[in-house]
Amino acid sequence: MTEPENFPIFLKGIHIQGFKSFADRVKLELGQGLSVIVGPNGSGKSNVADAVRWVLGEQSAKSLRGAKMEDVIFSGSTQRRPVGMAEVSLIFDNSTGIFPLDFREVTITRRAYRDGESQYLINKALSRLKDIQELFMDTGAGKEGFSIIGQGRVEEILNLKSEERRSLIEEAAGITKFRFRKREALKRLDDTVLNLQRLEDIVQEIEEQLTPLAAQAQVAEQSLALAEEQRELEIQAVVLDVTEVKEKLSAGESNSETLQAELVSAQASLARKEGLNLEDKVNLKHMDETIQCQQNEAFQAEQAINALNHELNLRIERTGYFDEQITRLAREQIVDEERLQGVHERINTLEAKQIVLKHTVGKAQQNVKLQEQILSEARKNNGAKQIEHIKADLFDALAAQSHCSNELTGTQHTLLSLEQQVGQLGQERLQKETELELLQDKQMAQEKEQKEIERAQRITEVERVRLVGESEKFKELLREKHLGLQKLINQEDQTKARLHALQALEDNLEGYQRGVREVMQAKKKGIPEGVGLCGTVAELIKVEEDYELALETALGAGLQNVIAESEQAAKGAIHYLKSRQLGRATFLPLDVIQGTQMSVLPSVQKDPGFVGIALELIDFEEKYRPAIASLLGRIAVVRDMDAATRVARFSGYKLRIVTLEGDQVHPGGSLSGGSVQRKGGNLLGRSREIDSLREALKRLKTERSQKEQERAEIEKNQHRLQTELEQITLEQHEKQEHLVMHRTQLESMAIQIGRFTEDVQVAAYRYLEAMEQKTERSLALEGIKDRLAAAEKKSIVLREELHSREQEAKTAAESLEAVGEQLTLEKIQLAKWEQELSQCLEALEQEHLVFQDQESGLKLKLQSLEDVQIARSGVEEEKATFVNQLEVQSQSQADLQFRLMQKRQEREVLAVRVLEWEADIQKKREEVHTLEQRLHANELRVARWETEWQTGLTRLTEEFALSWEEALPYKPVEERSTIGQRIQEIKQQIKALGPINQAAIETYPKMLSRHEFMLSQQEDLIEANQTLRQLIAELDKIMIERFAESFEAVNQAFKDVFKELFKGGSAELCLVDPEHLLETGVEIIVQPPGKKQQLLSLLSGGERALTAIALLFALLRVKPSPFCLLDEIEASLDDANVQRFAEYIHRLSHSTQFIVISHRKGTMESADILYGITMEESGVSKLLSVRLDERTDQNESA
Repeated sequence: MTEPENFPIFLKGIHIQGFKSFADRVKLELGQGLSVIVGPNGSGKSNVADAVRWVLGEQSAKSLRGAKMEDVIFSGSTQRRPVGMAEVSLIFDNSTGIFPLDFREVTITRRAYRDGESQYLINKALSRLKDIQELFMDTGAGKEGFSIIGQGRVEEILNLKSEERRSLIEEAAGITKFRFRKREALKRLDDTVLNLQRLEDIVQEIEEQLTPLAAQAQVAEQSLALAEEQRELEIQAVVLDVTEVKEKLSAGESNSETLQAELVSAQASLARKEGLNLEDKVNLKHMDETIQCQQNEAFQAEQAINALNHELNLRIERTGYFDEQITRLAREQIVDEERLQGVHERINTLEAKQIVLKHTVGKAQQNVKLQEQILSEARKNNGAKQIEHIKADLFDALAAQSHCSNELTGTQHTLLSLEQQVGQLGQERLQKETELELLQDKQMAQEKEQKEIERAQRITEVERVRLVGESEKFKELLREKHLGLQKLINQEDQTKARLHALQALEDNLEGYQRGVREVMQAKKKGIPEGVGLCGTVAELIKVEEDYELALETALGAGLQNVIAESEQAAKGAIHYLKSRQLGRATFLPLDVIQGTQMSVLPSVQKDPGFVGIALELIDFEEKYRPAIASLLGRIAVVRDMDAATRVARFSGYKLRIVTLEGDQVHPGGSLSGGSVQRKGGNLLGRSREIDSLREALKRLKTERSQKEQERAEIEKNQHRLQTELEQITLEQHEKQEHLVMHRTQLESMAIQIGRFTEDVQVAAYRYLEAMEQKTERSLALEGIKDRLAAAEKKSIVLREELHSREQEAKTAAESLEAVGEQLTLEKIQLAKWEQELSQCLEALEQEHLVFQDQESGLKLKLQSLEDVQIARSGVEEEKATFVNQLEVQSQSQADLQFRLMQKRQEREVLAVRVLEWEADIQKKREEVHTLEQRLHANELRVARWETEWQTGLTRLTEEFALSWEEALPYKPVEERSTIGQRIQEIKQQIKALGPINQAAIETYPKMLSRHEFMLSQQEDLIEANQTLRQLIAELDKIMIERFAESFEAVNQAFKDVFKELFKGGSAELCLVDPEHLLETGVEIIVQPPGKKQQLLSLLSGGERALTAIALLFALLRVKPSPFCLLDEIEASLDDANVQRFAEYIHRLSHSTQFIVISHRKGTMESADILYGITMEESGVSKLLSVRLDERTDQNESA
């Protein structure tokens, strides 16, 4: 395949995001030559063509294969959420300057959002669809051009009507922009003709109005002169009336000041007396408290005296008791001394007896000792000595045997005892350890319980702190509610006072002129002349507060106009006023009065400062509309003076215009305005304020009831919180006591555990010690058994030897028996004397002990006697002290009783003075009440005069646009009646002039100027009409020339391309009406090879498609398009024709950039770049791209 020649790339790239199946951002970077987009059916490859057509301005959802435009936004899949925006961008190379923009690269972008919003951008700058359409005009690349051919477009080209098919030739001829300019020129021409017709009608209408308007202007000027004179006279009359009212007002205000001063003085005196009375009441209360305190002190003093008497009596009783004790102890002392003396004598007797017995025992002991020596010597001579030695040895052996036997028995018993002791100690040790474990478990349970109590106490403390905080909050809320309630009560009182004052003004019709007051009073009283009256204008209309000032200004004195049901009723009321000389009033009879409402120009309605017609800004019953409309139907209300002047200009200064601030623009252009003083006496706002005050009073009562309920609820909550706080405090104290008890128990348990731990350690030590002793004793038992056997053997030998020796000594022993008997007698006597001596010593020792006891008892009694005497002295001293205290306390009680009597006398004087204050204060309050009533009545008169004063000032301001200072120079010297007579004369003269058009004075010159202006405009439009017709003729000429040239070129190209694609045959384009090239249709005549000429409808599908492709290629040959996008237009061709299509399109790709969507093999083989559209993920298209050289390299390597 040959490489395409290099040429500038026009469409450099297509960027798609969120459009149809392209959920992710996709970039098609396009290059030179032929780019083919391929992919399986349903993969979304045709969505690329839809995206290009959409970004170039396609508005039909059906053309984009959707039901609505929102369908172009990716709607989500099983794995993805829908997106909120679709965006497509086309990047164009503008290096050749094909676009009239100063950029080398131009990006066209379109965005669509789900909320229906759509945006067009050129190089990221917001643009209009029209801008994009003009940009592509005559390039062949527009939405309607031949550069984008979709699947159905091929068949559509052949099925087009001949007149519609000519648009393809016009696109190739480049006359689309000329046709667009012609359409614009024709539209302007139609507008010009229409405007010219309207101007002619306006000029004719103006000419018809000019002549009568001149006459009306002359009459209006005469009327203005008379009206000016009338205005000055009316100002003079108002000044006289206002001056009279002002004098009354000044006198009334002076009287109010005098009454106010008297009231202030009386109130001050009342306050001073109430203050003194309050001070005396406070002193009386303090005195009562003092008397109560002194009574308490007197009672306490009496109780103290009684206590002292009681203590003194106790001391007297104790003194008598001590005297009895001293007497008793003295008697016992004498008895004890006598007993002590008897014991002392017995001791002396026993000591003498002891000396004698000691001497006798000594002599007897010496005699026994001598006899024993004699007996011993005799026995030595008889062999007794050897026997004694043998006996001694035997005794030692027997002693050793007995000792060993005893030791053996003792050791055995010890071992048995040790075994028992080891068992007992083991059990004791185990028991101690068990008890220790139980105690430790009990300690752990106690500690756990203590922690639970501590945790509960912490929770309780937190709850208590919370309750304290909430209680404080409720206290603060209660205080705020109390203050708020007090504030509401004050507001309610103020509102009631204001309502009563305004209601009094309303009931008395204060502020109305005398005549109006009289007829309205007659209506209220049911007088026949007042029966047919409906009410004043001020009473019968309702106005929002924002519009009050404007409506007061608009109505002026008309607020006091009285609406009557009929003309007859109005006449009756006027007769009533005249016959009784009760003043004047203006009446609006509903059966004859005609009120109209003006229509507002659209320019006035569109003005931001325009509020509305005054009639539309108020509420009233529909039956009063004629009367109200006669006053307000032709008055406009605007926001400020700037808006007023604008609206006046729009309306030609024919309207009366009032601002919300009370400024005015009068018909003809005069202005009035300035500051306005409003003191609540205005008639229009008074009834509204009364209604507002009633509503406010009702609201305040509701709020007050609500506040009282809220306060009661808060008090209830406060009481509940206090109860909860007391309960939780009690619980906290109980928990604290339990905690202290548990801590004490834990401390006791700790001591017990320490003691038990020591016991366990001691038991273990004793157990181990017993085990060691048992082991030692077991070892010692064997040695004892050996020593016992040796001792037994030795004792046997010694017994045998002793027996032999004793036989020998038996004979010698008989001789010594007599000596032994004598010795025995002496020993018995000695034992008697020794026993008697021992008894004597014991008796002596016993008597010594008795003596010591008696002596100690005597000392104790003496000490007791001394202690009792000391105690009696102390009681005597205490008795003297109590006697002194009793005297002092009695004197203090007498003083207290005296002071108490004085205080009671002073209280009686103060109580009488308080009663006198109360009577004086009551008189002073009645005086204050009388002054308040006088002041209130005077203030009502002042309010009425102030209302009349304000009414006069308002009339000066509203009717004459004058302040009081500006009106003072008008004060006349004539009488009020003379001025009124002259006013009536002027009114008659004005009435004689007939209907007057005041606006004619200014309208006539303006109308004349407008007539001249319209004539000049008419000439300009005629000239513009001629210019546009010349432009259209020139455009027709250019389009005819270009269409003829292009038609011949396209026809020739179509013939050539048809033969090349069909390999023969013929085809041509024919004009339906060659004489009218601008409207003629274009027919297609074809003759495939080997067939006759026939209609297009009789061709096969492939032939029809190839014919349309031939026409497309012919158009591209005559006017090459910078790029061309073809969407499966060769789908119906057979393989041979596809091959021819592919070769031909490849040849054209040297001059035109082609993007072809196809699934045919022949087309794909001709591509320079292949783009694959796949749908790996359900519902989401993905892009793959392969350049031809890369693909070829891959095939070769394979």
